[in-house]
Amino acid sequence: MDLQDYFSDLTSQPGSTALAELFKLTERPDIISFAGGFPAPDMFLPEEAAEVTRQLLEEKPSTVLGYSPTPGFSALREYLAERQSQMGMPASVDELMVTSGSLQGLDILGRVFLNSGDRIIVEAPTYLGALSTFASYDIIVDSVPVDAEGLDTARLAELLEQRRRQDSLPKLLYTVPTFQNPSGQTMSRQRRQELLDLANRYRFLIIEDNAYGELRFSGEEVPTLKALDTDEKVIYLGTFSKILSPGIRIGWIHAAPQIIERAIQVRQAMDQCSNSLGQLLALEFGRRGLIERQIKKTVGLLGERARLTLDLIACEFPAGTTWTNPEGGFYTWVTLSPGVDTAQLLSHCIEKARVAYVAGIAFYVGKGGNNQLRLCYSQPSLDDISRGIPRLAKALTTRL
Repeated sequence: MDLQDYFSDLTSQPGSTALAELFKLTERPDIISFAGGFPAPDMFLPEEAAEVTRQLLEEKPSTVLGYSPTPGFSALREYLAERQSQMGMPASVDELMVTSGSLQGLDILGRVFLNSGDRIIVEAPTYLGALSTFASYDIIVDSVPVDAEGLDTARLAELLEQRRRQDSLPKLLYTVPTFQNPSGQTMSRQRRQELLDLANRYRFLIIEDNAYGELRFSGEEVPTLKALDTDEKVIYLGTFSKILSPGIRIGWIHAAPQIIERAIQVRQAMDQCSNSLGQLLALEFGRRGLIERQIKKTVGLLGERARLTLDLIACEFPAGTTWTNPEGGFYTWVTLSPGVDTAQLLSHCIEKARVAYVAGIAFYVGKGGNNQLRLCYSQPSLDDISRGIPRLAKALTTRL
């Protein structure tokens, strides 16, 4: 039976399968993967997780095994409100909604705000999961380059003025301002303020994805956009995936109550609620100080892995290569000589060198990134990094 005529227009369009391919690579033990943006096993606290889970099942079995309210358990939202406030982002319970990871939060916000033909702005490069999410809407996506100070606000201002003259201003701008995925760059405080000023002037909302912001291993802290916002222009996406566990699939939206109300309405037509065990595990880890302990452990491990990765790139990669020097997070962004095609080279590196990365084209709207690649140093061990980076460099050199 030919099912082609039954499929929706959305699934009939060519789309990126990069995320699915990344997860496939994690199941190949012969591959040293710098591809998927995952925490390493030694960053978790498995014994503590087992103990907390056991206690939850013994003391609250009906709660753990049942549904939660659509916006999330009140106790978890109260904890999140306190935690957000401590990070300089005053919050109340009615400004918070628990989601099944921050990517679901982004999808919910798309359903809340976007109509057919609306325009949004993303960074170039940007998180490929966000691009996949936005591809499910009939919208126009503009992009603005990222440099060493993050989103180029001068280029953004030029684009906004052009769109104003065309009567086609964006509704939303999506950014990962701290330890950006994929570049690892952090938006400077000056650029953050300039972005907020532009949002007020041109009346668009900012979605701030702060998945990596607490994982700083060098440099000075920069306030979140949400902390600097004085006009409710910033919608904040948070997640426990990088600071506790991606497996529990718990994130949150922090936004004005009116937005949260609409988000709850949308969520009821999706999966209704996030999983109860994941919410309660996150809450108990937070109450017991285990999240902060895990962050400290993770930051130490990330710093070691990042330093080794960057040192080996400097020693081993071909002449003419440049790369970013992140102060936190999971990634460095590598640019090879012009004319190199990292997408074409990927299969060669996987099969011949047994090393994987993500080709740069996956992170751009339209064309871009042909000679670029993302390396994730969070998951490989120091030994894997020591073996993998030279192997990758050799494989790339032999094809250049």
